[in-house]
Amino acid sequence: MNRRITLINKIVILEIILGAIFCCPQKILAQARQTARIEFEQKGNDAEYIVISLKEEGLLLIKDHEKYSDGNRVWEMMRLDTTLQEIWTEKLETEAKARLVGYEYRDDLSYILFRLGEHEASELILYTIHIRSKEIKQYAIKQEVSFRITHFNALAHSITLGGYIHNEPALLLYDLNSEKTKLVPGFFITDTELLDVRINSNNTFNVVIADRTNKQRMKLILKTFDAQGAQLLEDAMEIDAKKMILSGISSTLINDNLLIAGTWTVGNSKQASGIYTTIVDPFSDQPINYYDFGQLDHFLDYQNSKQLAKIKARSVKANQQNEIPDFKAYVMPLRLEEQPLGFGLLTEVYLPTTSLNSYPYWSNNGTPYSSGYSPYGYNPFMSRYYNSPYQYNNAPQTSESKMLHAALILFDTQGKLQQDYGLKLDDKRLNGLEQTSDFVYHKDIIALASKKEKELRLVIGDPTGTIVSDTLHTQLNNPNEVIRNEADSNGFTRFWYKNVLYVWGYQAIRNNERKGENTNRDVFYINKIEIR
Repeated sequence: MNRRITLINKIVILEIILGAIFCCPQKILAQARQTARIEFEQKGNDAEYIVISLKEEGLLLIKDHEKYSDGNRVWEMMRLDTTLQEIWTEKLETEAKARLVGYEYRDDLSYILFRLGEHEASELILYTIHIRSKEIKQYAIKQEVSFRITHFNALAHSITLGGYIHNEPALLLYDLNSEKTKLVPGFFITDTELLDVRINSNNTFNVVIADRTNKQRMKLILKTFDAQGAQLLEDAMEIDAKKMILSGISSTLINDNLLIAGTWTVGNSKQASGIYTTIVDPFSDQPINYYDFGQLDHFLDYQNSKQLAKIKARSVKANQQNEIPDFKAYVMPLRLEEQPLGFGLLTEVYLPTTSLNSYPYWSNNGTPYSSGYSPYGYNPFMSRYYNSPYQYNNAPQTSESKMLHAALILFDTQGKLQQDYGLKLDDKRLNGLEQTSDFVYHKDIIALASKKEKELRLVIGDPTGTIVSDTLHTQLNNPNEVIRNEADSNGFTRFWYKNVLYVWGYQAIRNNERKGENTNRDVFYINKIEIR
């Protein structure tokens, strides 16, 4: 009898184990959660906030209150921690004509770059703010010639300024200790384009150049320099004679391999035909890997099903016949992230549209077109994520862009295509061209996100290729309040650190319990979003 009971118990236990194996759901992918929020009440004539990531040290907010003290312009600076609690507030006084053109952060120092006037030969003023001691230092960077800055980066004790002098690439190195400017040699070459300047994890920096001096043998060149501007290595990769390199971003030596990724096209078109990658190795020839957009699984998800099938079919046929597919798109590469498993490249597809802006410069007193509630004007600095002061969005905005699609493309450690994720941007309209989406690629967490009015829309995946869609609705601090309206054109999403994003924008909020004139209020807000 006891033996029979024991046998029955074993069978029951075995059934439970088998049930757990075969009936339990698959691994649940990460989910997005809003874990903090901060609000600042706004008035219709208030300037917008500039939001600077301090990574795991929080955020730095800068605002021009359009106030003056003894003829100086007064800017308000506020540091928030990673829970969006205020740590300190300070004032920064600049000359009245100072125009903010760039910002950076590293090693507890926030770098704010101003130009004194509109002309590209005007003097540059750099401020460093120590985020712990709040010590502010000022540096004057004088210029003898007109220098159009496209890249601004911070090394340990110096900054790099990349750009153009008389349409030829130039690179300046400004030493914070000696307060002297040095011209880095090896540039000033006609028919070359400066694609990227990027700081490595070991305090060296990379410069990526497209060399078109020989139209039959164009080259993609990477040069690495130390912090004093001495060249350490150079690698030149020959570009396919049928192709033209449009853009390039280098990785930063977090992985052992140094990768360049960007877009390519055919002829002189400004529209891209696909994505390329190459591993830098000055001691051996490394091929450039070219992928047309039809070879990606989700890059074309914004197309209707009929057009999608047509583009895919043409891509397969063209590759079989060793030809180049005819599909092209306006594509902006934005960010290259490194992880032990490989690299993640963020791109956005956009469409330039007819100008709706009759004003030659941006204004803080109103937006020239209506796309929902927006009492605040376009700020050309608030959404710039990368250190490219004039690239994409920091020039006079005279045209509108329609943002179509965001794509996150993953490559292995050798730069070979693994998989991609896509997120529709629903024709989001912007006055100019700005980054609209961002992503988390941290350990086994992969998430691509973009803000759409009151919602944060996400595509969440894992390294196996499993994908789910998610929508996160904004949570207000007061349960009696609701969002009355939010301007889609004034809300943005950015990577913060590890598995965290931050989202900010402007909302009109109504309190359902209040009566009278205090029912509604306008706020600038920041939401902290964790993917876990």
